[in-house]
Amino acid sequence: MKKVAVIFADGFEEIEGVSIVDVLRRGGVEAHIVGLDKLPITGAHGVKFVCDMTLYDLEEGDYDMLVLPGGYTGVTNLSGNLKMRETIKKFDKKGKFVAAICAAPIALGVAEIMRGEYTCYPSCEASIEGGTYVSDKNVVQSGNIITSKGPATAMEFALELVKILNGEQVYSEVKNGLLFVK
Repeated sequence: MKKVAVIFADGFEEIEGVSIVDVLRRGGVEAHIVGLDKLPITGAHGVKFVCDMTLYDLEEGDYDMLVLPGGYTGVTNLSGNLKMRETIKKFDKKGKFVAAICAAPIALGVAEIMRGEYTCYPSCEASIEGGTYVSDKNVVQSGNIITSKGPATAMEFALELVKILNGEQVYSEVKNGLLFVK
């Protein structure tokens, strides 16, 4: 079974974080909610989350993918955390998947791994170093880096992650079960 660490930092966008974890689990992925530096974590809209562990407990070698939800305050917290930057670099160096939505591609730029095409929440591209911004796609994959625009694209993004990890058949089953039309 594939394993994914979804990092929740105070101020993250709840729709993105919860949608990603839910869809991955529906797709047969062992998705862990990882608090950046403490427990519990409070989302951008005041919802508190109990996480499975903190980033400091994460055994990176056990995971196939790292996912960063957006939310500007959450991304500021992700980008400012040295352990987070090191973890992003380790996943990338090993060729593991690194996925980010909304403002979270900023953290990939801060970690100096952004290359190729990417997308993000409109206007955040001005804060991202590296890569080439694409405005007309909801989800962009460039090698091992997957990015998406924001809250309204969270379901599409999560489904793409399922497809990358568990293939077209599982993707189609989950997509159809969710009544997702695209």
